[in-house]
Amino acid sequence: MRLVENDLAKEFQVSRPMLRELLAELETQGLVERKRRRGAMVRRVDTESLVEIMEIREVLEGLCARLAAQKSKPEDWRDLEEAFGERADKMVKNLEFENYLNLVAEFRERMVEAAHNKELSKLIYSLFAKITIVQRRVAILPGRIEEAIKEHREVLKAIMSGEPKKAEEAKRKNMRTARQYLVRYKTWVL
Repeated sequence: MRLVENDLAKEFQVSRPMLRELLAELETQGLVERKRRRGAMVRRVDTESLVEIMEIREVLEGLCARLAAQKSKPEDWRDLEEAFGERADKMVKNLEFENYLNLVAEFRERMVEAAHNKELSKLIYSLFAKITIVQRRVAILPGRIEEAIKEHREVLKAIMSGEPKKAEEAKRKNMRTARQYLVRYKTWVL
């Protein structure tokens, strides 16, 4: 999709120089590409790129889970432990995808925060921004929400138990199975 600067500046009520700055940042993140004499366009991410991004996320988020297990206390996670209990079971039963995605996002944000690593945080969020839409599509695939809830519970349990290696392995497994779902159902997801 072509991005027209004048239209965007009016729609978001920002100056054109500010908009150019924002587009440059989005280009840096790989979300927008600029073509000579054609302007800026939303970058379409293909299957190969998505798989590569998810491979990288597996490593980075695994490290994040490891650091969170090392640097946090069990009581820091009690509310999420409760949320991943009956509330999560209800989300699965009722196919409450939006609530599920919000819960997973909250868990990821807390894990990143607990890792206390600013550079890791930047990398995770820049990669996540590229696949947000796809994550929503993967979540609704047959059986994925049930499996993902179980996987997140394993990660959370390992973090709360202060088991860094186990937390990393569980998070990497979670990311790996999400990638497998993407590959398996790519014709429906993309």
